[in-house]
Amino acid sequence: MTDVNWTMNEDTIVRRVSKAPRQDTLPDPSFEKVKRGGRMRFDAHVNVESMPEGMHLKRATVFSNVPNGGTWEIVSDEGTAVGGRGSAPSPLMYFAAGLGLCLMSHVEMLAKSRGFRIDRARLEQRASWTTTLDLGDVHPEDVQGLPEGAEMNLIIESSDSAEKVAEFVGHCRRACMALQAVASATPVATTLVLNGQEIGEIGGRRAA
Repeated sequence: MTDVNWTMNEDTIVRRVSKAPRQDTLPDPSFEKVKRGGRMRFDAHVNVESMPEGMHLKRATVFSNVPNGGTWEIVSDEGTAVGGRGSAPSPLMYFAAGLGLCLMSHVEMLAKSRGFRIDRARLEQRASWTTTLDLGDVHPEDVQGLPEGAEMNLIIESSDSAEKVAEFVGHCRRACMALQAVASATPVATTLVLNGQEIGEIGGRRAA
């Protein structure tokens, strides 16, 4: 295995930081091992704040309950068409990338653990959304964003039969947590905390 060392500094779009931030409204990350066949829980924690430079620049600090998973700072922007600088990926770009990257992680993991012969694999993906946002004049009560769908094409080279590779891809699809999040009706609760006081949920629902 070849070691990878990224050059990171204060100006990097994605960089590793040494300390996880505090979250005042959520419990601290904790990881519990489970017995074989049990359901292991993965939590992704994200703090987002606007950067002082403005124009849609935001910094997200991302960390998880996975041991040694690291803490990462990610800078996000928007394109010039919506008032950004185009200096970093947009939130939807990060979202779509996470979907494809998670599926490819499962392709790699399951190919090793299940004895499938995958010589090479890559993914081509398109995710689409629509919005009623008027870029010239924003009226919050009139804005609605909706997903249209995602196409994920796995391009695989293998000496296994088409039937066996198709079975393998089905396993990967079912195993991919990010893909299942968008393919299923995932509960998402949006809670308002105003001036340090929890007001309540503003739409959405919590997981049962």
